[in-house]
Amino acid sequence: MIVDTVERLRGLVEPRDVWIVTSRDLLDAVRDAVPEVPAEQVIGEPVGKNTAPAVALAAWWLKDAGSESVAMVLPSDHRVHPAERFREDLTEAARLALSHRLLCVLGIRPTRPETGYGYIEIGEPIAPGSPARRVAAFREKPDAATAARYVEDARHLWNAGMFVFAPAIMLEEIRAHAPVIAGALEGMPAPRSEGASGALERYYETVPSVSIDVAVMERTKRAAVLPVAFEWDDLGSWASLPGQNGDAGNNVVHGRALLEDATGIIAFSEGGLVAALGVHDLVIVRTKDVTLVCPRDRAQEVRALVERLKREAPYETFL
Repeated sequence: MIVDTVERLRGLVEPRDVWIVTSRDLLDAVRDAVPEVPAEQVIGEPVGKNTAPAVALAAWWLKDAGSESVAMVLPSDHRVHPAERFREDLTEAARLALSHRLLCVLGIRPTRPETGYGYIEIGEPIAPGSPARRVAAFREKPDAATAARYVEDARHLWNAGMFVFAPAIMLEEIRAHAPVIAGALEGMPAPRSEGASGALERYYETVPSVSIDVAVMERTKRAAVLPVAFEWDDLGSWASLPGQNGDAGNNVVHGRALLEDATGIIAFSEGGLVAALGVHDLVIVRTKDVTLVCPRDRAQEVRALVERLKREAPYETFL
């Protein structure tokens, strides 16, 4: 997926202008996957601190790129189609970000009442005739009834987590709304320079773990949203797989599985057989140590379960 993310930018952004922030554990694998991206522009975080520190770091390193340069923050765990329309929308977002000095977020017309995504309430156009709108509010993951209302009212878009901005403008807003992160950036050397590795360690020790949405976008007066028309889905959860790779019963299977009178099942097995009879809309994941069963519409909550496992292991605690 990281390869796809880089490839779909060709013609708009060349690989030599791509920067990737990833986990330090994945550093070598990512560099091997996209060798056309300069190795020194693949940055390994010593510890994950959510998106705000990563975006701030990128803006800092790109701040001297020139007044006509823009940065595009593009998560790699997204399905995007077609790539041509995606590039057209990014070009429009870049034009808006530069001409109006805005932090532009891409907004997706919701196709279903998704409870696992954030939403953006749209406001007035940023200028007469402009497709971009002021952000009235960011709405966190809603319950099912609220999500259904958002789909119907035509005033809410999915927050794709894709941002376009001039680095200098983003840094101004980080200084205004996230001063701890801004302070940690001061004196940060270029990634190629001597002492960069130690400076990166100190930076991630200092900064809080917070999303760019919470740290900046929900507070700034410069937020705008551009409604886009390309097809999009966030593939960061089990529940996103049906519809992308599902069979006639909207089932997705990896490994050995036997499904009878079952629909909307995500069955994943690293060993042994997963068998399901007369059930619907479940996630069933069998690994060496743990078996997970949950409703598909609660798959986004698995992260909380994993955190509890980390705190309360061994697993026998739950027997």
